[in-house]
Amino acid sequence: MIKHFPVMLNEVLESVPTNCKIIVDWTLGHWWHSKAILEKIFSIKKLLGFDLDPNILEDTKDRLKEFWNKIEFIWSSYVNVPKFLWKQKADFILLDLGVNMEHFKDWKRGFSLNYDSQLDMRFDNKNWKSAYDIINNYSEKELTKVFVDYAEFSILKAEEIAKIIVTKRRNKKIESTFELKALLNQVGLWQKASTVIFQAIRIETNKEIDNLKMLLDNLPTILSEWWRCGIITFHSLEDRIVKNYFKDLSKSGLFELVYKKAIPATYQEVLKNRASRSAKYRVIEKTFIQN
Repeated sequence: MIKHFPVMLNEVLESVPTNCKIIVDWTLGHWWHSKAILEKIFSIKKLLGFDLDPNILEDTKDRLKEFWNKIEFIWSSYVNVPKFLWKQKADFILLDLGVNMEHFKDWKRGFSLNYDSQLDMRFDNKNWKSAYDIINNYSEKELTKVFVDYAEFSILKAEEIAKIIVTKRRNKKIESTFELKALLNQVGLWQKASTVIFQAIRIETNKEIDNLKMLLDNLPTILSEWWRCGIITFHSLEDRIVKNYFKDLSKSGLFELVYKKAIPATYQEVLKNRASRSAKYRVIEKTFIQN
């Protein structure tokens, strides 16, 4: 079992209202947050825990045995939260957008460019579209858009990367992470830049940005009045989306920002866990009672 360090655990615990009863953890695979919240807040009656990865969800069930009477484990994307809250609303919602380290350490799943494996990158292996499908079936224009939108490369560089991929696959399908890595090296992308491209492909594979936007659109209807939602981001694009959405909600009079600016991970935490170096935590509170 790969050890996972919970990012910004203290900050999350400080933002949870002390008398909340219904909590939603949109990414239960990072089970440390939920465990710590359940240990601290005795008023909790139910925690709905969502995760797309069935293997990680099963492991989480085992690790949270002592709280089975309070947790509903749900194998589903967090975009489906409204279906499970149709009779009730949440008092606190947490979304940790970090990718579980187990995905990177499991070389067979193709998340990391450090291991030679089949291109996959799916959180849920029942998802019909894998990284292989994207690399081998997307048009040059579609690939360029992925690299511009999610890797934030210039159009010219994104077009160069897309072109070499499309050219290469005409003779032979690009099947492995190392094959893709070699192509990226040919256009001057080494470890750091190649990692960003892999991240962009993963985001597209799992529709991470689309799902985040759908979830935020549902936020006003699934959160109880005077209660909170906290989101931890690790990607500048994700953070901009959350920042702008929270800002618009606060202007509407429906919500108030609990923190005026995003809270970064502390220097001490970054020293212990490098994965937290890009983490930002934003919290918003619903203040308007809708009829």
